[in-house]
Amino acid sequence: MPLSARQRHRRDELEQARARLITHLREAVGPALTAAGAQEILEQATAWNSLVARQLDAHVTDNPDALTAPSPHCPLVLIRLLHQLQAAGHGEAITPLGCVNCGKTDVPLRRLTPAGRSCGWCLDQHLLKQCARCKQDSPVAAYRDDGPICRSCYHDDPLFQQACGKCGRQRRPAYRSDDGTPLCAGCYPRQHRECVRCGTLARVYAILENGPVCRHCHDNPGRLCGKCGRVRQIHVRAANGEPDICGACYKGSLGECSVCARVRPGHRHRGGAFHCNSCLPRPVRACADCGRSRQPRMVGWPVGPLCSGCHSRRARNPIPCSRCSETRVPVGRTPAGKDLCGPCCGLDALNVACRQCRFPGDVYADGKCTRCVASDRVKDLLSRSDSIIAPQLQPLADALSGAARPRSVIYWLRQSPSAKLLATLAAEHAEITHELLDGLPQGKNLWHVRETLVATGVLPRRQETLARLELWLRDFTDALPAHQARIIRPFAEWQVLRDTRRRAARGRYTAGSASTYRTDIRTAALFMTWLDENQLDLSALTQEALDLWLTTHPTRRQGVGAFVRWTLARRLTSGIKLPPEVKADASHFLTEDEHYGRLRRCLNDDQLPLDVRIIGAMVRLYGMQVTRIVTLTTDRFHKEETDWYVTFDREPVLLPPKLGRLIEEQIRHPARVSMLEQLPGDGPRYLWPGRPASRPIGGGWAHTRLKRHGLPSLSARNTAMIEFVAELPPIVVSDLLGIDPGTAHKWARFAQDSWADYLAACTNDDAKPPERS
Repeated sequence: MPLSARQRHRRDELEQARARLITHLREAVGPALTAAGAQEILEQATAWNSLVARQLDAHVTDNPDALTAPSPHCPLVLIRLLHQLQAAGHGEAITPLGCVNCGKTDVPLRRLTPAGRSCGWCLDQHLLKQCARCKQDSPVAAYRDDGPICRSCYHDDPLFQQACGKCGRQRRPAYRSDDGTPLCAGCYPRQHRECVRCGTLARVYAILENGPVCRHCHDNPGRLCGKCGRVRQIHVRAANGEPDICGACYKGSLGECSVCARVRPGHRHRGGAFHCNSCLPRPVRACADCGRSRQPRMVGWPVGPLCSGCHSRRARNPIPCSRCSETRVPVGRTPAGKDLCGPCCGLDALNVACRQCRFPGDVYADGKCTRCVASDRVKDLLSRSDSIIAPQLQPLADALSGAARPRSVIYWLRQSPSAKLLATLAAEHAEITHELLDGLPQGKNLWHVRETLVATGVLPRRQETLARLELWLRDFTDALPAHQARIIRPFAEWQVLRDTRRRAARGRYTAGSASTYRTDIRTAALFMTWLDENQLDLSALTQEALDLWLTTHPTRRQGVGAFVRWTLARRLTSGIKLPPEVKADASHFLTEDEHYGRLRRCLNDDQLPLDVRIIGAMVRLYGMQVTRIVTLTTDRFHKEETDWYVTFDREPVLLPPKLGRLIEEQIRHPARVSMLEQLPGDGPRYLWPGRPASRPIGGGWAHTRLKRHGLPSLSARNTAMIEFVAELPPIVVSDLLGIDPGTAHKWARFAQDSWADYLAACTNDDAKPPERS
């Protein structure tokens, strides 16, 4: 049947529209696309039909750049055409159309809004309603008697949940077996195979050329981040004029928090208001172990949701299973309250063990436990380019690898600048000596490295406080002007260092003494600078000038006194005299009720930490300085039958029974502060070991602990000393506590209890001195 003129005209128009579409595609893509290939792509995109072809041709005629800059109001056929071109390998010549709200290009854009093409999720965000249960504005998932509910509340709705056919818990059905039995998300049968990288039996995330890999070992292909400019895994895709953002830059995104109004890193909660990381809403559940309402760390174990502390306790401490008696991580619990392992709960995937040492639990990274990870990282840190640890550093490697707390070692290796300095020394120097470390810039990181090397036996032990003073003096005098250095250097070397070496040989040189000597040397330099500023010469120093200095620098009297006495003895000055220094008596005391009330609290209050109780009691009983108490070693305590004794100087002192039991407990179970234990035979062990364990804790740290628990030491020590010298002669107090006899006599005079009668009794040939207690 012949076609009418109108039909022939429409046929010709369709042929012309198809030809224009083919021409437009070839011009946009290039010579790589043939006419036959363009027609095949149009047919696959269902753009070859009469009505659709005319619609697409009209849109392309009005928008010549429709393939490179698609309009958000384009017809649906253009979106299909762009997807077909991208699937055919011509994605570089076109620009895929994204959602007008979220910018996603891999989601269907079937819905046309006034703003443009939108995905279903974003369109639902514009149709939000307040959930009748959580009171959040969310898309409606269902309607109940109390009103509309969101998707999260719908999943928790008892009408929607069913009993899992495997674990028996009321959960949202995520899968149904062949017989229709519902299974929850935790019991969903997933394909588990051994990962070719970490060796963990886990769900297959991707299949690579060498085999399956798990989610943690899979490396997603990276793209160029629009913020840092590096090719990394993209966390947020480009949208609304914003570029692709990698995970590191996304975590560091700043914004004004809608809750606390502070500009801090955070995220948009459910695509809505911006929340900082601290204010981001998180679900709170009751922990299955401790029962406290906390944000759960683990929710997939059969035992129930666990807080961070309870999860760590279970994961790091495997115990024998109550059913199979195998030592594994307890992930479940029987109705009677006994712990069960993963296989006994029907979950073999939760039977995790270290792939290197097969320890059943505490897996940290790469399928290995914390001890194996720490050992491997210590080897990487201390080995040279040939992956061999120098024999000198082998004791350090053994100590770090066998540390009682491997997580502390891992954190130290990852975060501490001391570890980085140690790695540099191990890589650049064949042998590490004290002389080598003395030539480096001194600081806390180098001091910690030296202490660690000494504590592990790599370097010999020396009087470190004296050595630090000598190194500091070398740098300090080198920075002085030449005419000042000619005076300060002999004073420091022949006066200060000479006394320092003498005290160090007697074992009475502490960090506090070194600080005092540094102050004396700094004061001497400050005094010389003051003389230069006032155009005065040291040899012509007058009493008026010295008095003026002491008036304008009242806190420097003690430091300048040592320097002036030295200059007078060396005849560098003459005709001057230091005015006598008047020291104020102690003024901070406690009443009897306050003093003994706090002493009883130290001895009886089990809520106080053990170290606070012992130090606080010894301060209030014997008037000891905190800096001396923390240096006590375990060999100064001994027990005879039922009595405990402590030796402060040479004579043993009887301890109250309660305090003796506390010290015995401290010796038996010391609080671990350092990650390294003290080596056997490396001197006496401190009652409160520091970092490393071969040195005690700092006196400032102990002072802070006492103040934090309402037990200040100054007033307590003054009150205890007054009572001590009131009951015993000062010379006996000096022998028992190891303090200077002059100090004991001053306290006795302050307490109005002179010990002259005691000295007279001791010098009388007919009288016998009383026995020391």
